[in-house]
Amino acid sequence: MRELCRRLPKAELHCHLSGCARLTTIAELAPAGVDTSALLVGSDDDRSLDACFAIFAAIHKTVTSLAAVERIAWEVLSDFAADNVKYLELRTTPRVLDDADLEGYVRALLGVCARFDTHQQGHPELAVWPMTTRLLLSIDRTGGLDKAMETVELAARLRAEPPSGADKYIVGLDFSGNPTRGTFADYVPAFEAAREAGLKVAAHAAEVDHPADNASILRFRPERLGHALLLSASDVASLRASPIPIELCPTSNLKTLKLRSMRDHPTMGVWLAEGYPVSISTDDSSVFGTSSSKELALVAEALGLAAHQVVQLALAPLQHTFDASTQGVEPLRRAFERESAKLLAEQRARGL
Repeated sequence: MRELCRRLPKAELHCHLSGCARLTTIAELAPAGVDTSALLVGSDDDRSLDACFAIFAAIHKTVTSLAAVERIAWEVLSDFAADNVKYLELRTTPRVLDDADLEGYVRALLGVCARFDTHQQGHPELAVWPMTTRLLLSIDRTGGLDKAMETVELAARLRAEPPSGADKYIVGLDFSGNPTRGTFADYVPAFEAAREAGLKVAAHAAEVDHPADNASILRFRPERLGHALLLSASDVASLRASPIPIELCPTSNLKTLKLRSMRDHPTMGVWLAEGYPVSISTDDSSVFGTSSSKELALVAEALGLAAHQVVQLALAPLQHTFDASTQGVEPLRRAFERESAKLLAEQRARGL
């Protein structure tokens, strides 16, 4: 099963740039005085929400220049491409750096995406089926409405400025950050402005027990929900009646909720059994020591999925992408289906 998951083409919809940065790179770049000991990943390491946000703080203290941002972004794209991810939505919170403002930060990422596309075309093993990369700009729930509005304005302005590439790469906004602080209701004007500008919205929801916050998120109806773990009965009923695709991040959920095993996941088994629209994602591949292939395999093993069910799980995210380009997504979906059918035929021929 793990070999099938490795070989399957995959679409990754929920991953954060900082949390996917190679921890060896962060340790190498860390200035004197920044403790990097917590970056080491082991099966028993603390990856509670508090521990994760402490790690992100250490990463932010390290990634303070355009050169650092460009390096980690290139490495993140390379790692997902090497894992046979063919469609990637990478999210990041624009930050002021030592040598760049918010716009400079975003333009640097756009440049990396463009250079990586060119790099893939120059390498036969990648050019046959290059990874498609898209960006979501994140709004941190502790940053305040003014900064949120600035991020929305920046995304909208860059998208309307060809040939910057932003019109191709920036496809949406994300609401994230420490779920124990701030509320979605405070940021509704920013996300309404994003919708008016044609940007789709993904919102982290129900990572902690916060019914009022969950209710305001569901009233807004983002195009996708991240995690959506601690839902009330009324939340579940609302989603069943009118589904919003959910980005599940199994290992992240396992560790932050301190679950004993993947079978204890509060929603995954139920959603998959009901055929609810979900995607399997990594969240922070480096922080949690995982990959898109590993997450798919862990779910398959925990729930006892057959090969054809795993294929459908790998295909599912393509129904929920924020890339509105039919020219981009439809050929990709057909390619996924062709490759998946070939791999399933191989499985059957081997009696697996």
